[in-house]
Amino acid sequence: MYAVIDISSTSLSMLVCGKDGTRPAYKYRESLSALSFVEDGKLTEHGVEKICEKISIFQDQCKKLGVEMLYVLSTAAMRFVENAEEVFAAIRAKTGAIVNQIDGETEAYCDVVANEKFRTMEKPVIIDIGGASIELCDLTKEGREGISCLNFGALTLQRKFVKSVYPDEGECAKIKKFIKKALAKAEIPAFAGGTAVLVGATNRSVYEIYRDYYDIDVSENMTIELEKLKKLAKKLIEAPDRSHLLIKNAPEKIYFIVVALITLVQLLKKFGFTSIAVSDYGVKEGYLKLALSGEEKAEISPFFPERPVKEIKSVEELAEHIKLRQKAGKTPAKKKDERAVKEGEKGE
Repeated sequence: MYAVIDISSTSLSMLVCGKDGTRPAYKYRESLSALSFVEDGKLTEHGVEKICEKISIFQDQCKKLGVEMLYVLSTAAMRFVENAEEVFAAIRAKTGAIVNQIDGETEAYCDVVANEKFRTMEKPVIIDIGGASIELCDLTKEGREGISCLNFGALTLQRKFVKSVYPDEGECAKIKKFIKKALAKAEIPAFAGGTAVLVGATNRSVYEIYRDYYDIDVSENMTIELEKLKKLAKKLIEAPDRSHLLIKNAPEKIYFIVVALITLVQLLKKFGFTSIAVSDYGVKEGYLKLALSGEEKAEISPFFPERPVKEIKSVEELAEHIKLRQKAGKTPAKKKDERAVKEGEKGE
């Protein structure tokens, strides 16, 4: 069994599966908005503690599920944080996890690798709307060609333009205007007549809301009709009873899912897609394939921090070492550690 933990802008999620990455045995998600803990461009100490708390939960799950190898990666969440290196060092000290930071192009390439099966569709293009970034990947191209990355996402738009939980019509107009300008500046080509392949947790949540609203049966072949999606977007902007639908299908994304839907509709209209497919595979599946093949140089994370006693320089570090070992279920011999603490105190 192999596992991948993804630290994103809106959550921490984990995939546990076989080596091929195509048959997930376990998926888990912990809601956490990393951007909410950013002050003056830096992630706060409280934000680091919350991330470590979630990672520890996943590490426990890995141990219970018999995971042999764990990778931890960070996508857009830390790309826009000034103290990212300090954050990664703190995560490693507190949990033992080694975070592999990937850039926007690599994140998009992971989506490509995970969704090769969609290449057979008519001019397929992947769309992945994240909290702090958007990736588009033209699957008619090979390798990393045809990848475009936008440095904003649903959460950044929510924070920039929306005062309350849901955007009003005026705020929606501002969001649409911003997206149009950003797309024109990015010079992304049109994909008229192509197939949009919706990837990622946010797009999947949009689909769950869409499926529930239109009472669509569960199916492996997940598709969306653009005109129906537009009508759904209008309802979620205007209807007073929208909260029930959102809480039922995307409770952890309720504060930005409407903005995500508005963004998606704008992208689909701008690029002229004629059909829309939804994928259940994304960055984690692709990253695992790339890491195991050696194409992506990734460091493996231990489940728990381990430090030889000889490397510990102070009484405080020794106490922290003992605490971490106890948390891992490996309580050291009491007399030996008590003696080490006393000897450390004498040397102070």
